[in-house]
Amino acid sequence: MLVSENSILHIDPVFGSKTLLSYTGPGYSYSALKDIPIHRTLISDELYEGKLVHQHDSFDPTVTWVNNVLLSKPDIFVGIFLLFLYVIIELLASPITILRELKPISYQVVRSSESSFAPALEMGYTFRGNYVYLGGGLPRMHYLDEGNPKSRHILVLIHGEPFWSQSWMRLIPLLTNKGFRVIAPDLIGFGKSDKYVDYRVYNTSLHKEAMTGLLNHLGLHRNLVLVGHNWGWMIGAGLAKDNPNLFKKFVILNTNNVPDGEIDLHRYSDPTILPRFSIMNAFFMVFQASVKLLREWFPLSLLIKSLNINYSLKELKAFLSPHNTLSECGGTTAFPLMVPVYPSHPEVQEMRDIRHFLLRSTIPSMVAYSEASLLPWISQGDFVVGNRVPFYADVTKSNNRVHRIKNGGHLIMYDQPEIVANLIINFVLSSV
Repeated sequence: MLVSENSILHIDPVFGSKTLLSYTGPGYSYSALKDIPIHRTLISDELYEGKLVHQHDSFDPTVTWVNNVLLSKPDIFVGIFLLFLYVIIELLASPITILRELKPISYQVVRSSESSFAPALEMGYTFRGNYVYLGGGLPRMHYLDEGNPKSRHILVLIHGEPFWSQSWMRLIPLLTNKGFRVIAPDLIGFGKSDKYVDYRVYNTSLHKEAMTGLLNHLGLHRNLVLVGHNWGWMIGAGLAKDNPNLFKKFVILNTNNVPDGEIDLHRYSDPTILPRFSIMNAFFMVFQASVKLLREWFPLSLLIKSLNINYSLKELKAFLSPHNTLSECGGTTAFPLMVPVYPSHPEVQEMRDIRHFLLRSTIPSMVAYSEASLLPWISQGDFVVGNRVPFYADVTKSNNRVHRIKNGGHLIMYDQPEIVANLIINFVLSSV
């Protein structure tokens, strides 16, 4: 069966206590009969044959995700090479980290000059900016407030790493033209918001506190729609966990799988899970280790170019407008280091709490990702988190609202704004 773009694949029922899994898609495929009770049966994909019934391990959705991925030989070869590279970079980074941690944390704040945003203005970022002093020791925050102020549908768009509100600039007009109100903040450390120089100041609590302050300033306390990309989704999910009535719907775009210290020898009863997960996560681990080694010196232009081979030099300059000096790169350095790969990481409990919240939540969700890709610069797609789709189809109430979008990279709402906008509009206006 050939499925047309953005269509839904229907699923077969569960046969007793056995769950039939069969799926072929970008970067992963799987087919087996499992003696695991069904938790949710959710699937959608584009231009691919097959079907998937999501099984669920009550204790660990990471196991479900890994079991829904069949690694190809190229996946394995690339993954093993990357893991060796990861070990080498970690060994180099460790003494630098020790020395860096000896220095006291600095709370110095910098503000990007308005002239530095000229490349973004040239590329079409012409929205009127708004600013709020959050108080409580937090610096100034910038945000966009576009569309109908009286709209019943208020969408909160939270960007990811290493982007800012400019990453939504192609999507926002498509949403406001439908009568929606759109709030798009620059997280502290990004865009036109103030930036702590020291990456060690940043954590999920700081970002949640800043977002809470912004929403309180706007008088927005319930029935919002969260549209989150990458780290923006995880910050938003943390807000939802802390304020269960804040959001009425979730839109999840190309993000990580709420990592909660999954590299743990004692975590999995199946000894094949950890090595398979490590291979699946190898690109991110190399990225994180590279940031750990280079810190503020990490080449953000190289990162962004790897996320979509078609970005022009002008686009790269627009994306990087807020990060022209090392002192402006504390936030971009912090986010990769905030991801808990090992169980000793300080963000582990927050991520586990978010996972538990999502598994219990009845908030309707929609998941939209670009296709997965094996390597950067060679093919279009997301080589870092493009394989996370089965995770979110399992842990969120997305039902049949799980979509893959062709011809885009990690920043799917910028690369394919019309498709993403149509999916969001239909989802927001639906009765679910």
